[in-house]
Amino acid sequence: MSSNARFLSVKIQNRFEKKKEKLSIVRNKIFSQFKPDLISKSRSMILTSEIIRLKDRLDLFIEHITGKKLKYLDPSLHSILRIGYFEILYDQNIPNYAAVDSAVSLTKSILNRKASGFTNAALRNLIRTIERKTEWERQLRKDPRWYSLPIWLYEKWTDRFGKKEFYKLAKAFERAPNTYIRVDISQKGLIDIQKELAESDIKTDKFFNTFLKVKSGSGKILSTELFKTGQISIQDPAAGAVVDFLDPQPGDTVLDVCAAPGTKSLYIAEKVGDLGKVLATDFDNKRVNFGKNDLNRHNRSNIIWSLKDARKDEFPKSDKILIDAPCSGTGVLGRKPDIRWRRKLQDIKNLAKLQFQILDHMANYLHSGGILVYATCSLEPEENWNVIKDFLNLNADFQLIPGPSSLPKAWINEKGCFQTLPHVHGVDGMFSAKIKRL
Repeated sequence: MSSNARFLSVKIQNRFEKKKEKLSIVRNKIFSQFKPDLISKSRSMILTSEIIRLKDRLDLFIEHITGKKLKYLDPSLHSILRIGYFEILYDQNIPNYAAVDSAVSLTKSILNRKASGFTNAALRNLIRTIERKTEWERQLRKDPRWYSLPIWLYEKWTDRFGKKEFYKLAKAFERAPNTYIRVDISQKGLIDIQKELAESDIKTDKFFNTFLKVKSGSGKILSTELFKTGQISIQDPAAGAVVDFLDPQPGDTVLDVCAAPGTKSLYIAEKVGDLGKVLATDFDNKRVNFGKNDLNRHNRSNIIWSLKDARKDEFPKSDKILIDAPCSGTGVLGRKPDIRWRRKLQDIKNLAKLQFQILDHMANYLHSGGILVYATCSLEPEENWNVIKDFLNLNADFQLIPGPSSLPKAWINEKGCFQTLPHVHGVDGMFSAKIKRL
């Protein structure tokens, strides 16, 4: 039982609710403790991602069906019910009887027979409700918990986008986003890569520039020789477009700060080539080491990693700087569903202050005529345009300039900045502004 995917999911949920750590950190600790096999590990990762993504909605269902307030439930029982409700409502591969039987057995194993009776009743009542009423959940859709977002973000987004647009955005974050592959075309062309991927049962379509959209087989990507040898990387096209927005050229030296784990750094390295250089820095030693280790997979010698704090340390003067600023991550809630539950409204204000400090400091290291791109994976104006506006108001020797025409026009907003929205563009939410020192 200790290596069963559902058992692991209970333990992961319990720790996440108690500690509010990153979901990846929680999983690693649970996996280290119970040492599951690969299949159980993989299944529990999928299960916990989807449950954490939809946990407020699942809780709304549980309260509605059982009539019980969740605060009175044992944490493990609560987690088991979430698993059972998710499998019945959203997992088409799990028969209802299997979802009920496994949840009852798990409750009996972790808790006791009495609790397993409650689990049995809670799940069977859900099934009866679904079979009896075709639109039983209609009234529940009016509850803010339906959208499975913290109330501060629900209120912030409905106020900013309006209800109709908010519904579309929230729906985009209800499911895992598409997987994309970036191809290093300096080694092989897109068509050749697609053929090799197809031989590994990974089907793709061309999406944009050097990016492929994965139609099926995404779980096999990491085991391919193409990935192991650095010929392909998993990266969202919007994240790659940040690099395209900077437009590094062969032979350029680019200062890339807040760069770990280095996926954008590798893309820059491909563009500047062997005659160019990427000076990649980050303040987190573990993440810097991860970036260094990934160089072996890509066989790149034109990236130099160092440990630096972009708020205060000294850097070499550069003609091109990329600031991939630390942010709230509200543009990637689909890819990292736990972020929504770990962020607070005050974080937005704190991060905006940090982002301005980084931009204001790093601007000192840009040569006259040089280009700096400031980027986030946030949807919040406080972290995006407001940071740029405040900086430009205080620095008359810098100006906003447009990006290259190679980017899709729909990805450029009315101010000439690069901005994507998941529900509009089908990619991660990203923002970039390009400024030049006069």
